[in-house]
Amino acid sequence: MYAVSDDEFTRENARHALNWHVTVVALVILTATTVLLGADEITVGGAATELSLLPSPVDTVFTVVGLLALLATMVAVFATFAYAVVATLRAISGSVWRYPGAIDVVGRFL
Repeated sequence: MYAVSDDEFTRENARHALNWHVTVVALVILTATTVLLGADEITVGGAATELSLLPSPVDTVFTVVGLLALLATMVAVFATFAYAVVATLRAISGSVWRYPGAIDVVGRFL
């Protein structure tokens, strides 16, 4: 909608939604990276295989940070549904709603 719309109101709402979704995708990538770097073993075919890319104390820190990021990602995914409802209701009433916590990526780069 952001790329094809000529209406400024529609573009503004689409920009805020796009910013939110880019933020969530970045959070998912960050979470996956930290969890994978923090993993010290993986189960393949029922057998545990060592998969330590980092030294022992550092991989523990990455695991804890990854689990906290995973929690934040789950909250963000659930918030996406609530934000969609709120943004839709605000758009129907004629006002623009900025998603809380969204990084303004589109405004900076486009």
